[in-house]
Amino acid sequence: MEKALLIFGLSFVLICPAFSQVGSYNTMVGVTGGTNVGATVKHFISETGAVDLLVYNRWKGWVAAVLYEHHWDIREFEGLEWYVGAGAHYGIWKDGKGEPPWVYKIDRDYNVFGVDAIVGLEYNINRSNFYVGLYWKPAYNFTDFTKLWEDEAALTLRYSL
Repeated sequence: MEKALLIFGLSFVLICPAFSQVGSYNTMVGVTGGTNVGATVKHFISETGAVDLLVYNRWKGWVAAVLYEHHWDIREFEGLEWYVGAGAHYGIWKDGKGEPPWVYKIDRDYNVFGVDAIVGLEYNINRSNFYVGLYWKPAYNFTDFTKLWEDEAALTLRYSL
């Protein structure tokens, strides 16, 4: 299953640039850390719209989320913008290896999928290719742990290609 997530992530990185047009659109790659630890690839498909792929580790399992985000500049602070968006996620926890919070001891594989919302801030550091951001991403699962995960927040460090 981890190979499937890796293939999905690589496919996303290779396919998304094919949909972009020549212009000011860009792709950012980076790391995320907070309640989760992982990687992020954000690709702008329009001036204000972006598709963001997050692949991260949480509770000793793996989660992949694909989100559409709409960005707005904060005019009072040059380089600062905020965004909101939504998407979907899929997560896996292997028998004996994961520590999902909905079980005392993991005795089987768990696979979850659901919907996500996201709200965040992103700052371009001194008009460079480096960005720092902070987001909150509540999620709801349709399988296994069918409750709201409202505690997911992270810091992101990204580099614009």
